[in-house]
Amino acid sequence: MSAEASCSAAASCAAARRRQRAALAQQLIERAPHAVGAVDWDTLDEAADWMAWDSARLDALQQQVGALVMAPQLRLWIDAARLGAASRALGTALLQALLALPDGDMLPRDVTPAPRIERADQVAPALRACGAGVLLAALPSAALRQAAALLLTPTQPSPMAGALARSLVARAMQLATQLTPTEQEPT
Repeated sequence: MSAEASCSAAASCAAARRRQRAALAQQLIERAPHAVGAVDWDTLDEAADWMAWDSARLDALQQQVGALVMAPQLRLWIDAARLGAASRALGTALLQALLALPDGDMLPRDVTPAPRIERADQVAPALRACGAGVLLAALPSAALRQAAALLLTPTQPSPMAGALARSLVARAMQLATQLTPTEQEPT
């Protein structure tokens, strides 16, 4: 790669990063204005890309991550009500993909606290809360966790290690993006 191309690529990356920081700052200003004072540009540089997503996309990510964590529990369900609620929350294709995961690809049930879901109306909120805890644990600093907590479903960070949380978030995102856009849409 030539020096000019390298500079152009670096400038493009820097511009994309500035846009990302600005989008996240805008999300915080709109949705958590009292948190803005505790966050500076350097802190925003450490932020995960998902922190700048709109609330609908962020809700979907929380549910996807929560479903990945809770997949062993979801596999035990036999009632149509909870399975239907999970399908509506995640989309049929993603739910099917999670249910089809081999045992070795699932997280052990005791890695992080997960709510017990007894009724269909608990499915989406429980998936969001579980996913939000993992997303918070995935962030590298307390300032980011505090800011993100205001953007996510109210919960505490999962006690799991940050590296494990980051890998789960990446895995959930990868699983969701492997599906075609029409397959990802909740039914």
